[in-house]
Amino acid sequence: MRNHQRAAAIRAEIERDEGRGRGKAYPERVRRQAIEYFWSRRDEGATIAEIGAEIGLHWRTLYGWARGGASPQLPTAGFSPVEIIEAPAAEVRGPIVVQHRSGLRVEGLDLDALAELLRRLS
Repeated sequence: MRNHQRAAAIRAEIERDEGRGRGKAYPERVRRQAIEYFWSRRDEGATIAEIGAEIGLHWRTLYGWARGGASPQLPTAGFSPVEIIEAPAAEVRGPIVVQHRSGLRVEGLDLDALAELLRRLS
């Protein structure tokens, strides 16, 4: 079954009203399906927010469920071969300016300061 079909099936299960209300738990089978879908989509590179939107769950709910159990495909032991290659250095000209749509403007950043700003904002 393709991802969009799996997502639609899980979304239908989530939307099914079985006496659920605020504070009532989803059925365990729905949680398992959502977690399996989450891990398969994460392996493909999808973000938590994208996956949550696909199946109709808030990303925090989905993240909490997934965090409660480890990925079923996690390796148990061993190493994988890694190749380190020389990457060309990126050339940054002049000071960097960051401007937000709210009007906030930060000027004069170097590459290290920009990386630290992004790390703290994420």
